[in-house]
Parts: sequence; C-alpha cells; structure tokens
Amino acid sequence: MLAAAKINLDLRITGRRDDGYHLLDSIVVFADYGDELTVETGRGLTLEISGPFSEGLDSRSENLIIKAARLFFNELAINPNVKFKLIKNLPVSSGIGGGSADAAAAIRLLMDLYKPEISQTRMKELALKIGADVPVCLYSQSAQMCGIGERIKPITIADDIYILLVNPLKSVSTADVFKAYANSDQDFESEREIADGPVHIQLMLNILKDSTNSLENAACALESEIGDILKALDKTEGALISRMSGSGATCFSLYRTKEECTAAAIKIREINNCWWVRETKII
Repeated sequence: MLAAAKINLDLRITGRRDDGYHLLDSIVVFADYGDELTVETGRGLTLEISGPFSEGLDSRSENLIIKAARLFFNELAINPNVKFKLIKNLPVSSGIGGGSADAAAAIRLLMDLYKPEISQTRMKELALKIGADVPVCLYSQSAQMCGIGERIKPITIADDIYILLVNPLKSVSTADVFKAYANSDQDFESEREIADGPVHIQLMLNILKDSTNSLENAACALESEIGDILKALDKTEGALISRMSGSGATCFSLYRTKEECTAAAIKIREINNCWWVRETKII
C-alpha cells in the first residue's frame, strides 16, 4: 500500500491551546509517491524496514506503525499476529508526513485484513492519538485540516497539478521549529472558510497567495538551505508557487504541466546534486 507523501500547501497557525498544542489551518494534498507498506500474518507484532531512507529507523515500539497497530489491536482486544514490511522512500523528519502516512497506511491495512466493526469516527479518534497528521493521512485526499488535526474538510482539486519536492537531506526538529516560532512573537493567523465545490488551479493560487506557512521563517533561521531551496524553486520556469511543507525541511513548487515539473527538477539537480529531488503529481 502506498503511504502517500503529505504536502502542506500552506500552514496557518491560528492559536494555541492551554495544553500547549497549536491550532492549525492548512490545505493538505497528497502525492502519487511515498513510502510503501505491506502486512502479512506472522507471530506477534514485527516491522521490517528497508529502502533508501531506512538507516537508523527504529522498528520497535516507538515507530508510529507499531504504535498504530497496538492501538488497533487494543481496540479489538485481541493479540497481534502480523508482520509489517516498510520500504522507506521518503526522507525522515522532512515535513511531508512520512511517519504519519505510514501509521495511517498501517491502520488501513489492518482494517482490510481484519474487517472490524469500527466506525470511521472512532478510527479518526485513534489516529489522532498517534499524531496530528494521521487522521488526514487516513483519507489521503486533498483537504483543509483545522484545529489540532481533528477537523478535516475534503477539497476536490479539478485540474492536474504537478509538484516538485526538494529536501536538503538535513532534518530539522519539529519541536525546535515551533519553539523558534513561539519566540518570534509572530501574530496568529485567522482560520478561513473555503467554499464548497471544485477547486481549479487559479482558485487554488488565489487562496494560497493570501496565505503562508507560519513556520517557514523559523525553519529557515534554523536551516539556511531551506531558504536556498525556496529561492532556487522560485526561479524555475513555470513555478506557480513555492513553499515549505509542514515544519520542514522539504520545499515544493507547483506546476501546470509534467514537462515544466521535469525541467525544474533537472535545473534543481544542476544547482545542487546533494539535494533530494522528486517529481510527482497531486492525487
């Protein structure tokens, strides 16, 4: 099963709860590329990790796939007897939902395997216990995500949109980015109302041009190459908008055509062949 990369086209911080959780308003889309997860019957609960970004990943209890599986089996009150195999194609701690998408894929696979009588609402509640991005990754479709991730409004994107992902292969700590954001005394953004109905490219651009990623400046201050990537993406021909996704460090640009996206990827690789570059499309 594809654990599709999640991209925040914007990420507005709209407030902070008394318990410290930040409130968000984000347009989230998913790429036709990501990690790959399979499950088969086995003894106990195990996880095997391979792929280009598998090095150093923990396959034990702290892995979000294992956490998701434990929550699922606890809900059913049965002992786990499955083996997961993960091909890790996405950079780790990269702001494109790798771990959250993996956890969501694990839940979907277990739902298909066991076919339990668990409502969608309950599954979303369990997913939120794992992380704020996991509920939206359960659906893996374009949406407006608000609150701490529990409020999800699907969005229908009417046109093909190609997206180029670029990561400096330097991870930034989400906690450090939020701390730097808090220390910046940046004002909270307002939560938006996005009208129902199909969203064409021009409408999407109109929505995004009046928005931002509230964490982008803080992340750039912690890792200067994020800013370098954004400047390089802005200069590629056909780039509609360039942003950082999530808390970084992956950045992206949107394009109308596959050819423009491919040409941009070639250009970015010429600028720095150490960056991770991936051409993809919004699903």
